[in-house]
Amino acid sequence: MTYVVREGDSTTTGGMVLSATGLHTWEDRRLARMGDPVWCERCAQIGFIAQGNPTFIDELVAVATHGQTVRCGCAEGTHRLIASQTALQADMDATIDIPKDMAEKARKRAKHMTRARRESHAPLA
Repeated sequence: MTYVVREGDSTTTGGMVLSATGLHTWEDRRLARMGDPVWCERCAQIGFIAQGNPTFIDELVAVATHGQTVRCGCAEGTHRLIASQTALQADMDATIDIPKDMAEKARKRAKHMTRARRESHAPLA
């Protein structure tokens, strides 16, 4: 499936897309892109979207689609995105991995967000 993932969509580990940095929206929710932060309920960490669809670009970054992976503290490939809508799709089923420089920035941001969350003891939702 190539359904587009949005801010607030859930994941296979019981997590959710925390925020989206793109400009495009669908039904008043921003589209998620590579590098955007994702909460993982299983490992209790904030990770990031590690893949995107190269046929749907928002501000030069690939938009995430259903089934693409999240990097967090879980084993690689076990944490995936779940699209909550079935109307907006990418043109074709294609996947690219996040570039190394973008992944490093996303990893640092996710670690900072995880640390801040633990220190504040605030719930995510």
